[in-house]
Amino acid sequence: MGYPNFSVKDLPENERPRERLMQMGASSLSLSEIIAIILGNGYSGEPATSLAQKLVMKYGDANDIGKLTAQELLAVKGIGVAKACKIAVCFELARRLSGGQTIKSKEYTSASDIHNLVKPYLLHREKEHFVVVSFDTRRRLIAVDNLSIGTVNESLVHPREVFKTAINRRASYIALVHNHPSGDVSPSNDDIVVTERLLKASYTMGIPVVDHLIVTDNAYKSVISSEMVSALK
Repeated sequence: MGYPNFSVKDLPENERPRERLMQMGASSLSLSEIIAIILGNGYSGEPATSLAQKLVMKYGDANDIGKLTAQELLAVKGIGVAKACKIAVCFELARRLSGGQTIKSKEYTSASDIHNLVKPYLLHREKEHFVVVSFDTRRRLIAVDNLSIGTVNESLVHPREVFKTAINRRASYIALVHNHPSGDVSPSNDDIVVTERLLKASYTMGIPVVDHLIVTDNAYKSVISSEMVSALK
């Protein structure tokens, strides 16, 4: 017969992460204590603090845990769908907030501006994500939309879907961005083909593509600025 789940409330008061947070602030908590609060309760006789410690010992620091998908988190005994989703969503929120203060009144006029804007969305991703960034007439941000996940090619990134997103957002301009988890910002042949196809479509649609960036955790490169597609600019 199984044992009832243990909660952080079952610990002595001075060892409870939630109480420590209230008394000393969130910055006083260790990574495992933060995760224990997110988990809320443990599993079959194992308190949430112990389960959180196992997770940290298995995968390492916050950056490594933050790369895990909800599906991968299910591999840890005691973490079910609800707990996996909570952890994954918390790290996703942290990624989005890590971009600092994105001010919608800012005008994004350079590749560097666009890179700084989208980097938090693509940081530490283990698969390629292709995003469409929509801007108004003054190149101010409207929205960042994740269009596809997987290696960028013509089947995954179709002009129809890109410009449907732009039209739905009432964009005057768009930027295209995708990451290379390998850490190499060099454009692939597929990157060039997709860029050329989308540039041609942009002339027909009347919604200019201001740039297509390839980003990694530490660098970025403009595909449109490369010699391979410069003739289409």
